[in-house]
Amino acid sequence: MTAMLGLHEENLYDENEAWTHQDRFRGPSSPGTLVPGERASVLVVSGTPDPEEAMREAMGRIGAFERDCPIVLDSTATSLYAVAAAEQLQEGLRPPADEGPAEFLDFIAAEQQWWHRGDCPATPPDSNGASAWAWAYYRAVQGAHPQTLCTIWDVYPLSAAAD
Repeated sequence: MTAMLGLHEENLYDENEAWTHQDRFRGPSSPGTLVPGERASVLVVSGTPDPEEAMREAMGRIGAFERDCPIVLDSTATSLYAVAAAEQLQEGLRPPADEGPAEFLDFIAAEQQWWHRGDCPATPPDSNGASAWAWAYYRAVQGAHPQTLCTIWDVYPLSAAAD
């Protein structure tokens, strides 16, 4: 995966930096719409156009998600699902009129914030009938620097029987 992105894998994880990144990010304070036993998807919009730093940030944010989310997650099953530069997602992006890509997301991390369907910024006055969640996705992607990385991660909340 890192080779496809042109990243140097040995530079992505430095044991001495791990604590710095671990303490730098906080995860969500609510489980949102996560359902135990069902896969969920998390969009992380990194705050930097540098690809290696953006991937470190994404990994730090998903680690914070696993650590701070108030529902037990199977961290061994967390996986990177997709990676794209924001400009690829911004291409053809229009103000939402329906759920669009947001339909497939459960959490969004952008601009030092965590959002989920039940806790995201309100729709604008002329919302085109789209939900606040669709607008949260639109704003996160549209507001990103074109060269920053957007990553989608699959996370797996454990069922009560697995706890």
